[in-house]
Amino acid sequence: MAAACLLLSGLALGHPAEALADEDRFHADTDDDRDRIRESVEKGEIKSLAELRRIVLSRVSGKIVSTEIGRKGKTFIYEFRVLSADGRLVEVEIDAASGLIREIENEE
Repeated sequence: MAAACLLLSGLALGHPAEALADEDRFHADTDDDRDRIRESVEKGEIKSLAELRRIVLSRVSGKIVSTEIGRKGKTFIYEFRVLSADGRLVEVEIDAASGLIREIENEE
């Protein structure tokens, strides 16, 4: 349950990501959306936000400044924006179920 709360508190309704098409954009705007995400975490279908954050920060150093969730088909995709020590904004797209990083933009 704590993981689901972290998951929901970490959602940011920020700028659309280039990596996800508008029709794939998914925000936890309604109770039904939040319930669907919470249930997916509880069932083990997707990883908790805390676990995904650890994966991202193990690959890209900096501070996570925003998080969005989207879908490609039935797959939940998170996009994390990480502010690096040198001031670059790095975008990391990660599969919420597997924890595999799909894409990193502006890494170097």
